[in-house]
Amino acid sequence: MPLNPKLESEKPVLDHGYVRLLDVMGDDSSPDSDARISTGVAARSEDAQTTLVRFLLRHKHTTPFEGSVLKFEIRAPIMVIREWHRHRTFSYNEESGRYKQLDPLYYTPTPERVAYQAKSNHQGSGEQHPDAERFIREWSEEQQEFEAGYTELIQTHNVARELARLNMPVSHYSTFVATGNLLNWFRFLQLRMDQNAQYEIRMYANAIRELAKQYFPRSFEAFNDYWLEAVSLSKREADLLRQMLGAAISSDNFTKAQPAPGPSFTKRESEEFRQKLIRMGLLSEQ
Repeated sequence: MPLNPKLESEKPVLDHGYVRLLDVMGDDSSPDSDARISTGVAARSEDAQTTLVRFLLRHKHTTPFEGSVLKFEIRAPIMVIREWHRHRTFSYNEESGRYKQLDPLYYTPTPERVAYQAKSNHQGSGEQHPDAERFIREWSEEQQEFEAGYTELIQTHNVARELARLNMPVSHYSTFVATGNLLNWFRFLQLRMDQNAQYEIRMYANAIRELAKQYFPRSFEAFNDYWLEAVSLSKREADLLRQMLGAAISSDNFTKAQPAPGPSFTKRESEEFRQKLIRMGLLSEQ
């Protein structure tokens, strides 16, 4: 479907990057209509659609979200693209240094971003490094040195482009197109918006969500409630919580705490929550 000209279609990311929405297939009614094909029941009111979409994501019935598609153009550092390509169910097309001389764009982090290796996270960053500004100057100088040599090889010595790029650093920007269905994007965002994801790809994930949710606001609200901001407990964690709390929740307190029933929290969802508390031993069954 054509993009809505009244909606935002591009967001800048990092120092030279961006995320640009190119195309969208489907809208918030699509998961509802795709799910109802199995029953032959036509879609009803908007509230009924919201209720079904939330039920589907809450219970991980995900195939109805595979019928909607979003296509993005992204300019990102190569190190980000390498992480992105771990999401193998997307369709990708990337610019090629064999066909063109690549743009002289390099990612340089801000001083606040330059940090020590994290003590508890073997793949993450810790406290800010006091020598950050010196490191940034050195990285920038090395990038400029590479760019000068790369340009000279191509323009002065006519070295093949596919070889001139041999020493290209992962800070160099590249541009690619990623196409995926709505479920693909939910799974990408669930991983890459997490606080433990690397900062750089997290910034791209945030931008993707802001653009995509304009076309699927109810689906993204459900995604946020049941996937992104939800907390699951292992059996051991549930056992520990039960030991700490005991049977601390009365039926009266449970009833008083319930919001008024509506599309965003139905009577069915309230009952599902009650059954979870009973299963954990935190609420007695009556």
